[in-house]
Amino acid sequence: MKNFLKLTYITLAFSVFTLSACNNDEDEIDTEKPTIDLSFNQAFPQNGSVLYFGESFTLNIRLADNFELGAYSVNIHSNFDHHSHSTEEEEEEEHHEEGEHHHHDGEEGDGFYFSQDYTIPSGSKEYTASNTIEISAHAPDGDEYQAGDYHFMITVTDKAGFSTFKSVGIEIKNR
Repeated sequence: MKNFLKLTYITLAFSVFTLSACNNDEDEIDTEKPTIDLSFNQAFPQNGSVLYFGESFTLNIRLADNFELGAYSVNIHSNFDHHSHSTEEEEEEEHHEEGEHHHHDGEEGDGFYFSQDYTIPSGSKEYTASNTIEISAHAPDGDEYQAGDYHFMITVTDKAGFSTFKSVGIEIKNR
């Protein structure tokens, strides 16, 4: 009888251990990159959006990951040389087909530059980023920024370290 009870306890303990190990999500490995959604109606900015120096705008994007999001960053830089980023190829074709081609106005002034990292609340699988970003009217040296074509880039990284980015072409003008 003692051996039977002992065997029953060992079997029960082994069963509990096996079941808990099978249900442990931490054993799963994240192999997917996070996503950036700019396709919903309130998403901003979109390809071709116009922003103005000396004003602010509200970023509105959706981020998602199959396990857990980590952080995201925003980068705005000049596109006076009309370089491209792999995510905007399709958007660039649409932009040029519309006949709208803006280089930059004049030859004077600095290109506006913005770069900022943001945190995402821990445990988030989905997150709507909504931040107010100021487009300064003047460079730190007091010169006016150059109006023209710019890239707006969003990069999102998940907790596993996978990242993806999305780039859209925008225009920044003077009022």
